[in-house]
Amino acid sequence: MSPFTTKTDWIDFKTLFEKSYPNYLAQLRNRHPELSESEERLFLFLKLKLTRNETAVILGISEDSVKKTRSRLRKRLVLEQEASLEEYVQNF
Repeated sequence: MSPFTTKTDWIDFKTLFEKSYPNYLAQLRNRHPELSESEERLFLFLKLKLTRNETAVILGISEDSVKKTRSRLRKRLVLEQEASLEEYVQNF
């Protein structure tokens, strides 16, 4: 069973994330209000340097689904092809 099986699990995670990175979510939403909840979640997981496999296990989805979400996230962030998603997230 995935650790993120309910909306409450996600809320709890965001609360803990905010303790480590105060105002990070607000800044992310301010700069990128177009992100979906799944794209926002992936952004936070990338900030925590989770791998594609780790993300898939946590969310209870396939690595291919994570790959597709990464692709959508890159498009929403309007990153150039040669730009690193991980670098963008770490520098955000």
